[in-house]
Amino acid sequence: AGARVWAVVKADAYGHGIANVFPALQRADGFALLDLAEAELVRTFGWRGPILLLEGCFDARDLETCSRLKLWHVVHCSEQIDRLAALKTDRPHHVFLKLNSGMNRLGFAAERFRAAWLRLDALAQVEAITPMTHLANADAADEASVDAALAAFVEATRDLPGDRSVANSAATLRFGARLACGGAAWVRPGIM
Repeated sequence: AGARVWAVVKADAYGHGIANVFPALQRADGFALLDLAEAELVRTFGWRGPILLLEGCFDARDLETCSRLKLWHVVHCSEQIDRLAALKTDRPHHVFLKLNSGMNRLGFAAERFRAAWLRLDALAQVEAITPMTHLANADAADEASVDAALAAFVEATRDLPGDRSVANSAATLRFGARLACGGAAWVRPGIM
């Protein structure tokens, strides 16, 4: 209750077709996806709200497209911060800074997270930073790994301002009420 919802439509809405599902998902607070072409498609449907690139930008042209389309994007590595620092833009970016809490694919290690946040916060190219993580084991029977991931996230983001985004599909279904108590303002239901 009270959380804002990303309608995750990556991989062409999990194979269902973004055009097919868009009319049913327009009450979401935003759309989240991986591909710039898919983001542009959602804009052509008339969506004016937030669109989040879940893996962020991979070159300067991607950042220019984000500026043009008013996209939000995930920052999960130092190279993405470097690209933002070099960007010449009149429109500051809203970024989601990702903590690696067990997926071990994307995101900053807990001991490097705060330094990454400070670098982003110092950039004129960044207007807002939302800490996020991906609870990779949220669908596992053993809740201890979820508890450890949440504790790492809480510790890494302690006293940082802004919203939070923690809950993927499994976490939303299994731990939604508990996560809401921790201030997770954005949920990311996708494959569910």
